Amino acid sequence: MDATPGRLPLVIAAVTSGLVATARCNTRTPSNAPLRAPEGLTITVRGRGPDVVLIHGALGDYRQWEAIGDVLSSRYRVIAVSRRFHWPNPAPTAPVLYSFEKQSEDLNELLDSLHRPVHLVGHSYGAGVALLTGLHHPELVRSLTLIEPPFGSVVPLSSPGFAAELASRDSMVAALRVQVQAGSVDRAAEGLIDWVEGESGGFRRLPQATQDELLANAATAGPTYAVPAPRVTCEQLQSLRLPVLVLRGEQTRPWYRLIAEATANCIEGAETAVIPAARHMTIVENPSGTASLVLTFIGRH
Repeated sequence: MDATPGRLPLVIAAVTSGLVATARCNTRTPSNAPLRAPEGLTITVRGRGPDVVLIHGALGDYRQWEAIGDVLSSRYRVIAVSRRFHWPNPAPTAPVLYSFEKQSEDLNELLDSLHRPVHLVGHSYGAGVALLTGLHHPELVRSLTLIEPPFGSVVPLSSPGFAAELASRDSMVAALRVQVQAGSVDRAAEGLIDWVEGESGGFRRLPQATQDELLANAATAGPTYAVPAPRVTCEQLQSLRLPVLVLRGEQTRPWYRLIAEATANCIEGAETAVIPAARHMTIVENPSGTASLVLTFIGRH
């Protein structure tokens, strides 16, 4: 991570007792930094320029974006979000309302406080959150980058291989719920990452720091799958009038490849690209390749 003063992120967290802000080393607060994160969220801020907002996926937090944020912050003010219930925010300790819609409401509140449209980038579950914001509040969004979006409802059921992937996913979610009910949230988290990576041992093949970060959010595994995803349709996506880039990993499992292809096909003018040498966890498996594609796209918008 670049240790140059002014490039390290300012960390801003909203807690019930008020605003808490901590800075690493000699970090300077950008002159146009948001005054606060919405309650329940934590953000990091680095760089200057037009705003780029980064939204992580399931079991993630803002730390997954560090390498990508380092690249983007040379030209942009980069705001990486830890979503509600994700580290370092309070973890869910009882049944909570955890849904794409609620997470999108949190994002809308943050974006509205910036008073200018942003380049919005989401990965996996975060891509779903970002997509809902783009659909319902396009005035908040300057461009939209969807990395391995999650909404299987856009894929025609007749698509080759999709039925098998849907059945496999249903089996994974059922096993995850059993493990969560038994209190084995770490095993549930590892099984989830194995599935999204498309292979047994996929979790253990990720960098150790990434494994530790994912396990720090293991308590969110159950809530993530407690509420069904909204049924986003191709017809809804056809109404989207924003610059959109859809990215997927070169080696991602068919579930995410099919969704990425269908999502792009439904959005008029959507651009697509493949991130080399990456499965589903693209933002930590090939952060430089991901950042390069995002930087090129948002530079045109």
